[in-house]
Amino acid sequence: MLGFSQDKGVVGLDIGSHSVKAVELSSHRKRDRDAYDVSKIGYALLPRDAIVEGTIIDSTAVVETIKMLFEEGKFKSRNVAISISGNSVIIKKISLPAMEKEELAESIVWEAKHNIPYPYEETNVDYAILRPPRGSEEKNLDILLVAAKKEKIANYSNVVNQARKNLVAIDVDVFAMQNALEVNYPETALAGIAALINIGANITNVAIVERGTSQLVRDLSLGGFFFIENMRKELSLSFDDAEKLLKGLPVKSVAPERVEEVVNFNIKDLLDEIDKTFSFYEAGEKREKKVENIYLSGGLAQLKNIAQAFEQKFHVKAESSILSATSATTTRSSTPSTPRRCPPSSAWPSGWPPGKWKSNMIRINLLKPESKEIKEGPVVPGPEVKAKTAFPVTGVLAALIISSWRPPSSGRRR
Repeated sequence: MLGFSQDKGVVGLDIGSHSVKAVELSSHRKRDRDAYDVSKIGYALLPRDAIVEGTIIDSTAVVETIKMLFEEGKFKSRNVAISISGNSVIIKKISLPAMEKEELAESIVWEAKHNIPYPYEETNVDYAILRPPRGSEEKNLDILLVAAKKEKIANYSNVVNQARKNLVAIDVDVFAMQNALEVNYPETALAGIAALINIGANITNVAIVERGTSQLVRDLSLGGFFFIENMRKELSLSFDDAEKLLKGLPVKSVAPERVEEVVNFNIKDLLDEIDKTFSFYEAGEKREKKVENIYLSGGLAQLKNIAQAFEQKFHVKAESSILSATSATTTRSSTPSTPRRCPPSSAWPSGWPPGKWKSNMIRINLLKPESKEIKEGPVVPGPEVKAKTAFPVTGVLAALIISSWRPPSSGRRR
């Protein structure tokens, strides 16, 4: 559909503010469900300020890093899926009455023009029809309306094209998180209320999923760089030394007790912002709702005691793992050959996994969203309308969309 066959697959590419990551998955059946192995994975740091607050500033550096990653990782496919988030991405949950599909197409355009704070002509808009949570008697259509500024899309598309890769999909981080939850924790995804929290370099993505259905998403302007900058100021350090301390590396003349105090203060700020998101969700309806599980990912998910801090704050279990696929990698960009589980800083499968789509998975592609296939007949709550340009899902490989932190090397950073 997009000019490539199923067996070529897709390389998931995470272009982060601190580093570029790539992953390729293979699928197999395990205990009557799809399971995924990481067949290839790569990681490379970017120069500092190559990407600032989600905007690519030094496109040459990003392009060269992508090329190097593919060459050293020996990725065979040129097809790439990426994911975006931040202020240029708008997500609105709207409710519409059941209607004919022709009417739905017109309603989506009208709703987009009235719910998106940017001119409609300056955005790419896509949507997904949500399946109601189990036990719900909802008759209306709950729809996730997603828009991204064309400027943002072009900013990221250009570096992929300049690296001579074929961009086939642009997903949204929070939806990839939800899809990963359903793949790796199917019982949890469908049984209760889970919060998925990815703590990256610039942004923390928060998604609340209720019995398999997305309920609330939010991007917080807090992440690793926020921690480093505060540590730099409080401890009178250079950026490099503050970054080393955050990674647990020693720096002369700085007492470990003082470092722990400053880090804990920053963790408190992060938890307070996440608490506001939880409170907004829990107050949204008359019936009682409460987050029952927390899944942490991203580089800061590896921070000492952060999972414990979440548990103490919210009184629920917090787990620092969202990707449970066993990997056997052979790339020069990662530790090779022995089967292992990917750490929370490595990856999670995005919204384009191999094998069959599960009914609750959210399919968003902001690259060519205008080609939704609208056929005659009524639309009822359930899996979203398929997109004409959605490439074959059998054999499609997952995207790597998560930020990670590693010790500095050769002056290159995420």
